[in-house]
Amino acid sequence: MADISIIANPASGKFKIIKPLLHTIIDILKEKADKVELVLTEYRGHGTYLAQNSLSHVIIAAGGDGLVNEVARGIVNTDKFFYVLPFGTKNVFCKEYGISANPVTAAKKLDINNIKKIPVGYIDNKIFLLMAGFGFDAHVVRNVEKKGVKFKLFKTFAHIIQGFPALFADKYSRMYVYINGKRYGFYHGVFAISASYAGTYKLGRIQERKINCFLVEKNGRLSLLKAFAPLFFWFGFNGIHINSENIKLNGVSFCQLDGEYTELQNKSTYIMIKENAINFIAPLKKL
Repeated sequence: MADISIIANPASGKFKIIKPLLHTIIDILKEKADKVELVLTEYRGHGTYLAQNSLSHVIIAAGGDGLVNEVARGIVNTDKFFYVLPFGTKNVFCKEYGISANPVTAAKKLDINNIKKIPVGYIDNKIFLLMAGFGFDAHVVRNVEKKGVKFKLFKTFAHIIQGFPALFADKYSRMYVYINGKRYGFYHGVFAISASYAGTYKLGRIQERKINCFLVEKNGRLSLLKAFAPLFFWFGFNGIHINSENIKLNGVSFCQLDGEYTELQNKSTYIMIKENAINFIAPLKKL
């Protein structure tokens, strides 16, 4: 059996509620490993450092999607195994990969022998496990983050609330993307390696091993609504859909990566996908 390291974010939405269950979870995991340790993050980005320097072969991110991304950065392209316990507010990664929303159930369904290789997207020396969003998508996440502590307990509703100023007040600049030798101008875009938006709404037909690009070419609220509104009625994204392995972006300054606001170092950058980048422990379908 292998050693397990649980990296948890004490600031995540559910941590204070779930904290009493940690001892139960650790006892469950001790039946699957020689040793189980719990390590708490102290600042943003700390999860990456802890994962990189852990001597354990199995690394578990116990937090929301921000921590999941941090921990993944620390073990990508290594022989370490990766799993997630849902301690966050939305847990989009867990929805995408079939992990139970109940942390105790998720712990019980961990099987170290059930390994699935999953892809990672790269942009500007950063990674994403689900998607990168520009324009409206990024503005909403940025607006929520600007509100800081005020919205931590209501993060789900905060995204809805902040969607209104992003839709009616925010101004958007035109960006450009080069896909398969052709240039497209766009104001809003989602570049996904996941099948769904927010873990719930299907984007449309997704081609695996590709970055699926969903673009809104025209500016204005009506064009934005026409493209995104069908998503929430399970009709999929209603805009340009192209897929490619390598994409060049121009005129970008910030985005959301897996639901986290991210400033980019370069206004001209690339998005790429790497297959089989992480050894993900797929949860058992039945106990």
